[in-house]
Amino acid sequence: MEKKPVLERRNLGKTGLQLGCIGFGASPLGNPPFAVRSHYCHDIEFGSLDQIVNETIPALQKIRAEGKARFIGITGLPLGIFTYVLDRVPMGSVDVILSYCHYGVNDSTLADLIPYLKSKGVGVISASPLAMGLLTESGPPDWHPASPELKSACRAAAVHCKEKGKNISKLALQYSLMNKDISTVLVGLTSAAQVEDNVGSALELSEVGIDQETLQEVEALLEPVKNETWPSGIQN
Repeated sequence: MEKKPVLERRNLGKTGLQLGCIGFGASPLGNPPFAVRSHYCHDIEFGSLDQIVNETIPALQKIRAEGKARFIGITGLPLGIFTYVLDRVPMGSVDVILSYCHYGVNDSTLADLIPYLKSKGVGVISASPLAMGLLTESGPPDWHPASPELKSACRAAAVHCKEKGKNISKLALQYSLMNKDISTVLVGLTSAAQVEDNVGSALELSEVGIDQETLQEVEALLEPVKNETWPSGIQN
């Protein structure tokens, strides 16, 4: 009997959980992405980080100690929020971080933070490998906070892929999946067909690899805006 391909599973920090390399978020449906069995404090850059350290994390630890939660996570856009919090709470207080828009073909700055996160025993989830629509043929929504230059470069990359008969979203997803230090990559979905397409892209990556020629061409187009991000949150 022919063996069916299965998604790669990866360890989530020191939680003892193994996750599929690709997960599915609910942001396009109007809800924040989440991971099963974890309690998250979302978008912490929009509040006081000292309050997160001194009040929120201790409250979540109490909930965990009471058996009402298994794991504690924090999420947000600016990468500096994670080091700020993790440097100020006891080791093991936070089990996982969820970062978005920082590990993709246009922005891979999360990679620089991974050794630090591993030293803290924290699992890593990366969301929005398509950069909230920048790396799609249809382009981002009107409210997208990226600069005109970043939007233009991503649009040029998408057009280039389409002219070659390739899909920028598939390439971007596969790029994000290649970093095995990231436990899972969360992708927003609005239909069952998208689930099938994304799983297919992940399986293809594991079986035949990524299209290196197109990837190099896209990276060259995005080089002028590589690792460019946008402001999020308040000053702490």
